[in-house]
Amino acid sequence: MNNLIKNTLDKVEDKSPQGSNPRFDLKYFPQANSLHEILPEQSHEDNTVLKAKKILGDKYTTEEVKSMLASYEYLINAWLEEYEKKVFNNKTLKELLQNL
Repeated sequence: MNNLIKNTLDKVEDKSPQGSNPRFDLKYFPQANSLHEILPEQSHEDNTVLKAKKILGDKYTTEEVKSMLASYEYLINAWLEEYEKKVFNNKTLKELLQNL
């Protein structure tokens, strides 16, 4: 039992797994130049918020503008879905297209 607890550090070699394993080589992974390349929808959202803030002026904070935009998007989508169900026999356009 005492042999299991004893460590022999002189037998341990200092080899990093990255050096011997090509899976960790970063040249095989795509490199992005900026955060906007990784998350393009984020820059679109930021531009939308900036445009809305410019239109509204300094009355509202950035967080308030984001909240208003989210509320308007939700309302528009809900109204559009309601209209589609009214026009297409209680089905949305997405449901109709999925059945084709």
